[in-house]
Amino acid sequence: MWVLERIVLVVYAYGLARDRGEKYSVAIYEAVKYIRENVPAMRISETEVRRILAAWRPKRSPSCLVVRKSQTTECQRRLLRGRKFSRCYTVSVEQRPIYPRANAAKKLTPSTSSPMSL
Repeated sequence: MWVLERIVLVVYAYGLARDRGEKYSVAIYEAVKYIRENVPAMRISETEVRRILAAWRPKRSPSCLVVRKSQTTECQRRLLRGRKFSRCYTVSVEQRPIYPRANAAKKLTPSTSSPMSL
């Protein structure tokens, strides 16, 4: 069960960081930081985050695993042996998000002149 929880948390935290505009390496660091802050007993490293992303969000796949926090107010679930689980996430397979490159060249529009046309 903890393996599934780790996968969900990694994909969620990585997605949050990328949605804020962070680069790939920073998003991996942020995923590790998120898990260490929220589930201190869970072992995680940047290498493990990369492995999980390679398996569940492959680069060349048109679809991938997307995790979001659940919007329901009543979010407690009962687990085995009477334990309760209060973090709820919605997991789905969706079209891969496209994150703009930070170092991408800006395209010139026809209305702007190029620097060489002077």
